[in-house]
Amino acid sequence: MKILCSVATRGRYFSTLPMVLEAIINQTRKVDKLVIFDDNDEPKDMREESLYQNLFWQLAAKKIEWEWLFAGKKGQHHIHQQANTMGYDWVWRVDDDAVPECNVLENLAKHINDDVGAVGGSVLNPPHMPEYLKATGLIVNIENEPNIQWGLIKDVKEVEHLYCSFIYRAGVCDYNLGLSRVAHREETLFSWSLHHKGYKLLAVPNAVTWHLKNPQGGIRDGSKMEMFEHDEQIFKNILKHKDNTIVVLNSGLGDHIVFSHVLPSVRNPLVFTCYPEVVKGSSIQEAQRMFGDIDCWNIYKKMAQWNWKGSLEDAYRKLYL
Repeated sequence: MKILCSVATRGRYFSTLPMVLEAIINQTRKVDKLVIFDDNDEPKDMREESLYQNLFWQLAAKKIEWEWLFAGKKGQHHIHQQANTMGYDWVWRVDDDAVPECNVLENLAKHINDDVGAVGGSVLNPPHMPEYLKATGLIVNIENEPNIQWGLIKDVKEVEHLYCSFIYRAGVCDYNLGLSRVAHREETLFSWSLHHKGYKLLAVPNAVTWHLKNPQGGIRDGSKMEMFEHDEQIFKNILKHKDNTIVVLNSGLGDHIVFSHVLPSVRNPLVFTCYPEVVKGSSIQEAQRMFGDIDCWNIYKKMAQWNWKGSLEDAYRKLYL
């Protein structure tokens, strides 16, 4: 079971990022690889900095494979999606201002099972004092209650969405790349999609990460209110149809004919189509307006990702059933 640790960073070379990397290095359960995605407008070569030379030396001494990649300045959802498709079994996503205690990865990984899609612990926000919070973790209550990860967690609790930092089963669901650069709600949408796919999401005790929010820098540095409003509308559209299986057929006539054999088995489908005379549904333009990104429903992209050797019909079944 190989776990990739992914850290997206922007504007925090000399504030919280070194603390985060030191915490990852000193985990009781070592990561199989650490990748730092540098999303700075003016990236620098950290190999020339004595602070980072020491961190890189520690990584080498502990035989932790690592890589520093320069990101595309499109937002953290693009970074997370890249990590999601790098071929590892699980990904541990860690923000550049989220400092995990030394036992976090070990205690999260203890809960990995065949029916589990993601596991998260407490993500505490100083200077607020840690406490136990009353929260259901249900997606319908997201506007009316605190996130369970904002407090201490007493017992393992099954939830429907996770926040900020957690481990997840890679390559099962996609991050929504239609969100703006600020990627508001990206982790909520992603973790909930794993739940919607049928996997358990767990909030677990004894795995505390300290969210040392720094007003300077951050992956959302330079954001604008209209970006958040754009992303919030996509979130609301997806939440409105949470009981549907969203089907987007942005493909050819033959693909529609093949999918028509699968459609009767799809649970409560909400369909968007190019050929409504073959498969009834709304337009592809409407899908783009509502959900932002529709590439996650591109069956040929998914088959390439899966290295698919079976039939097109069976690929549709894997995607939608």
